[in-house]
Amino acid sequence: MTLNNLNKQIDIQLKKLGGDVTLRVKFLNTKEEIKVNQDFQFWAASVIKIPIACEFFRQVNEGKINPETKTKIKAENRVEGSGVFKLLNKDDEFTYLDLVTLMLDISDNAGTNEIVDIIGWENVEKYMHQLGLLNTTFRHKMMIKAGRGPNFTTAQDITILLEKLYNNEIPGAAQILAILKQQQDRRRIPLLLPNDIEIANKTGSLEKAVHDAGIIYSKNPFIFVFLSDDQEDKILTNEVLSGCAKLCFDYSIN
Repeated sequence: MTLNNLNKQIDIQLKKLGGDVTLRVKFLNTKEEIKVNQDFQFWAASVIKIPIACEFFRQVNEGKINPETKTKIKAENRVEGSGVFKLLNKDDEFTYLDLVTLMLDISDNAGTNEIVDIIGWENVEKYMHQLGLLNTTFRHKMMIKAGRGPNFTTAQDITILLEKLYNNEIPGAAQILAILKQQQDRRRIPLLLPNDIEIANKTGSLEKAVHDAGIIYSKNPFIFVFLSDDQEDKILTNEVLSGCAKLCFDYSIN
């Protein structure tokens, strides 16, 4: 299959969907790329947890915080949505690293909100802009709207960040990728791929949004970022996302 043929096959898949969709694929050995609406801004949902983790490890690297420090989850941070910390005893203590690990691997919202308090919400967006993610904003915690604006990102921005992680260009890159490789939600990028292929990915979901972003460690490793909104049939959107990831994987092993 040629890159042109791959683009055509992906276009067929994406045309099955209504609403808004962006797809960014970058093959890291050959530098070939696929770009579909890569600069459209979308609600970031839980994909924003990758930037949060990056800021956490930046502060660890600078000695500002110790990842083994223990803390309790404050009542106001025990929000609805994904995660387990909200279900546990309010007096239980967890290390900062525990919070970040479950923030990424099971998308724990309570753990995320506690980490945001620790690192300072304003530092996340500031760091992302320093890294070149100029269309990414972080203005509120998970499930808590604070009146400061939305959490936005683009497929292009997340691709930039994932490539920096892949190239070990930012503090904590190896640790972040190791955690992402333990991702528990296997229903999107990994769904149709072989079980023995390493994948470091982070999903995101809202009422009508289906996201997944990650690195697939195939023969020709590639970054795959799929963001969407206004999806009336999320089952179909999941199927298209997984199908596009499979097409890219098949191309990457040719």
